[in-house]
Amino acid sequence: METKNNRDLNGRSAEVLAEMKLDHGSRISKPPVKKVRNVRNDGKYNHLLAPLQIGTHTLSSRVNCAPMAFCTTVVGNDYGNAAYAPGKYSKLLGPARGGCGMVCVGGLDINGRDAASLPLPLIDMDVYGGEAFEAVSKFAWLIKRSGAVALLELSHAGAMKPNIPGSEIWGPSEGETPDGGHIQAMDEEMMQSVCNDYARAAIYAKEAGFDGVCIHGGHGFLIDEFLSPLFNHRTDEYGGSIENRSKFPLRVLNSIREYTGKDFIIEIRVSGKQGVPGGTTVEEIGRFLQLCEGIIDCAHISSGLYSGLDEKSACSHTIFYEHGYNAELSAYIKTLVNFPVGVVGYIQDPDLVEQMLADNKCDYVVMGRQMIADPEFVNKVREGREDEIRKCLGCQHCLEFPDPEQQVPYDGIMPWLKVSHCEINPESHLNCYPEDMPVPEASRNVVIVGGGIAGMQAALTAAERGHQVTLYEASDRLGGVLNFAEKDVVKGDIAEYKDTMIRMISRRNIRVCLNMPVTPEFLKTSDADVILLAIGAHPVMPPIKGIENASPALDIYQKNITVGKNVVMVGGGLVGCEAGLNLAKQGHNVTVFDMQIRLAHESSYIYRTQLIESMTENGIRMMPNTKCVEIQNNGVIVQREDGTEEFLEADTILYALGMVSNDTSAFDGITSDKKIVKIGDCVTAAKIGEATLSAYNAAMNIL
Repeated sequence: METKNNRDLNGRSAEVLAEMKLDHGSRISKPPVKKVRNVRNDGKYNHLLAPLQIGTHTLSSRVNCAPMAFCTTVVGNDYGNAAYAPGKYSKLLGPARGGCGMVCVGGLDINGRDAASLPLPLIDMDVYGGEAFEAVSKFAWLIKRSGAVALLELSHAGAMKPNIPGSEIWGPSEGETPDGGHIQAMDEEMMQSVCNDYARAAIYAKEAGFDGVCIHGGHGFLIDEFLSPLFNHRTDEYGGSIENRSKFPLRVLNSIREYTGKDFIIEIRVSGKQGVPGGTTVEEIGRFLQLCEGIIDCAHISSGLYSGLDEKSACSHTIFYEHGYNAELSAYIKTLVNFPVGVVGYIQDPDLVEQMLADNKCDYVVMGRQMIADPEFVNKVREGREDEIRKCLGCQHCLEFPDPEQQVPYDGIMPWLKVSHCEINPESHLNCYPEDMPVPEASRNVVIVGGGIAGMQAALTAAERGHQVTLYEASDRLGGVLNFAEKDVVKGDIAEYKDTMIRMISRRNIRVCLNMPVTPEFLKTSDADVILLAIGAHPVMPPIKGIENASPALDIYQKNITVGKNVVMVGGGLVGCEAGLNLAKQGHNVTVFDMQIRLAHESSYIYRTQLIESMTENGIRMMPNTKCVEIQNNGVIVQREDGTEEFLEADTILYALGMVSNDTSAFDGITSDKKIVKIGDCVTAAKIGEATLSAYNAAMNIL
């Protein structure tokens, strides 16, 4: 194919563009490239660690980083994005330094007229210089300098675009969006305009230093809409058979290839199936990818839709999905095409990756959330430390978009700026490179009271900073409240995370003292320079008549109480819902009620959607807007919103009405020469993420 890669769409020559390239070596600070300490030679992960040829580029491993960290959030604007820029760069620098073969920067909409899915800053993709160009190209420079291949994701939201005044919504067929927007059916002029915009964006990516682009062709975006009979109702040459529905997507891909040349990687992300009635099937997507032969270099397989049509949001998994749940889709497609096929979808275990590759289900894996949880994934495998990988919990807090029904007060930070913040990786919250943090002036004696998740994180961080750490735990084991996860049928990933933390503690220079309740008198005589209190929280016992007939929900894990067939859960927050689901999955009849207008009200949007779906599937009776009147020995009297009462018969009654911090006032009298800092639940009873972050910050502040 004759290419036009020496000239952009406006006729600007490559020679002129070359003069505008940035000298990043003189303009941008250079974080050190991560060094691998020891390379394993036992052959255990030969497939995972094998190089892979994609187009004219060689990847160093079979693990790639999915599109993350919207690229234009590093461009200064009224939203205050500039303050978040270092943190956004580090989200992609981490996986590149951590051993990924290819790293993709997320979310460049090809135009601001009809393509944008979020109100992110717009950039002029005809300008190859200035603040925006330099900011975007820094991603490519950092990734490539760290040894990975750099891709930039290009997208067009199509009919998934929000109904924003002053913009247009384009799709394959005319219709209406759920928020009242009018979808214009695309004509030839519109199609050519989109093809030009994709080509222009790809040229922009190439001139910014990227090795290629990933085209978002899944999840109900424009390309996926043309492929899907659910959205494409056309009767012309672009509708009907899958061959016809593929024509416009193929025009887009051909346009990109025409203007970028054969040395530029074109990857496409597709939904191997949409997973809803009337949506695309894996057979149809397989046929489309066959038609892409000779145009694209590789494809990775996802599934699902962004819209509410896909209630379980397969494109945004939680713990309610199986690990590697798209692997059978990629395995099928791999039999049909000759280019490398990757797969994404709750992949966080190196053993699973190795098995998928060995079984020929894919040529590479794509990790997004796992790379937020632990960007050192590949390096840890390469160094023989795979059992120290912090594996993604599937909690979805890294994609914390607002739930319209939750009515959370706006905190002044746009939601897309919070993307990539992780519950178990405190460094994901940093707005700088970790190596830029202040170095301790001296090694301090640090005493930590409490061996739960906050205490363990503080111990690890302090030890890694060179301090002398002693960790005291009153019980006979570390883990604190997270030990419950060992007995919960859906919390295996949390149990494994807890075990990983304990394992890391055992391998660091940390003195651990179990069965050691610590008193203020003991601390007064210790040689500690800094004392971190991590003594946790306990369940709230509200003044409800008959509360003595019920047990805290966590007792089903901690005290081995006998649970009867019929269970009533007083309190439908996250703890109550999850504990109820655990019992329902074990065959109990469960009713959960709460005074709130809906259950699991404090949970993140995507996680809550899938939690409620799983509760429904497991037969749990859910009663929001319901007040507890009295707890009796054989049931609970409740009052509905309309004032009517009902008796809920029960063999076992549990309550989950919140947690309250344990009292730390006894430690207030310790002499002033010892710095005391409270961390974790004894500050405010919260979730894993808050405990982990408070512990990390406290340890980092020991200077």
